[in-house]
Amino acid sequence: MEIEIRNTGIDGLYAKTSGRLDLDSAVEYGVAIKDALTDASEDIKELVLDFSEITFISSFGLKVVLELYKEMQAKQGTLKLKDIPEQLKNSFKMVGFDKFLDLD
Repeated sequence: MEIEIRNTGIDGLYAKTSGRLDLDSAVEYGVAIKDALTDASEDIKELVLDFSEITFISSFGLKVVLELYKEMQAKQGTLKLKDIPEQLKNSFKMVGFDKFLDLD
């Protein structure tokens, strides 16, 4: 799994990957993003997860997104999901993530 993570300005972080976010890949994805949040020279206030090339998300992948959301809330920051394919939006809605995340 290849994960692109880059800073977006002073206090932003952007992450993009492709393929499936299942048990194995979601762990790698979550660890890479959490490490980038920890290693950032500035306190990150906005985390953008680009889902444009994600084809599947398992319950473990959803758990990783929830953990990242909680981490950003603890920093008084925001988590934004970008370009979510329709089938993934349905997964997010089914577990109630649309109640606290902007899925548009």
